Amino acid sequence: MNAKYRTTLRITAATAASAGMLSVLGLTTPAGTAAAHDVGTTHPGHVAQPLNAAHTGKKAAGASHARHWPTLRSGSRGPAVRAAQHLLTARGHAAKADGVFGSRTTAAVKAFQRQHHLNADGVVGPDTWNALANDGTGTTPPPRGYMLKFTKNRNAPGNSKLALYRDGRLVKSYRAGSGMGSTDECARNVGWLPSGTYKVLGHQTNRNTKIKGYAIRLEDMPCHTKRGKRGITRGDLFIHSNMTKDGESRWGSYKSNGCIKLTPADIKNLFARLNQAHWPRNLTLRVS
Repeated sequence: MNAKYRTTLRITAATAASAGMLSVLGLTTPAGTAAAHDVGTTHPGHVAQPLNAAHTGKKAAGASHARHWPTLRSGSRGPAVRAAQHLLTARGHAAKADGVFGSRTTAAVKAFQRQHHLNADGVVGPDTWNALANDGTGTTPPPRGYMLKFTKNRNAPGNSKLALYRDGRLVKSYRAGSGMGSTDECARNVGWLPSGTYKVLGHQTNRNTKIKGYAIRLEDMPCHTKRGKRGITRGDLFIHSNMTKDGESRWGSYKSNGCIKLTPADIKNLFARLNQAHWPRNLTLRVS
């Protein structure tokens, strides 16, 4: 049995198994990997999408359903973890399919992310799911238009990152903070922003409430709870800085009451870039 044929069999088995796991979660697998007989054919891959995605004559992009994907990290358990492990193995990063997100799975995820230029944080979020489902082949075009992405730094929340992308390409990255140092998404006023995809509801340069000056308003978002804890919906969420109502700096630190916080100079730079883009109506923020 030659090496190419052995590889084909390995991918066939792993993707078939992951298809079963994803169906349990109410998710479909990409057309290019869903069935064993498709392996080795030239069928184009498609972004895996929720089975309950609306079909109104337009194809729903996987990114627009980001919050349907379960976010997995060290300590996660269950069929979603097993599906990710099968896909990792199929992509050449062996992970025992035991449904437990341990150190070996974390290492496999980071290796896959580095290989495909994803943020190598060991967390399986929407970007990593889509890359795993599409084999990182680039068959899925990058999202069009502008998008904001906030990447949390679990070890130092005040040293997290907010980035502006256009057509999937990085335009500018800023240091940012969220919360008062707590990584609990359900801790009101002190925890950092819940993970998910937010609509941008509006922006101001002269806001005159508790948050003053330059501010971008975000939609409310339910937090991700720990077992045994009741979830809440976080509201009054902004991207902002320490300013007066006239936009003058009152900078102190990157700590905030749960919002995303930039320095005054950085938020002015962000506004200038989005002003130039005429503040796209479909602007979203992805938090991961």
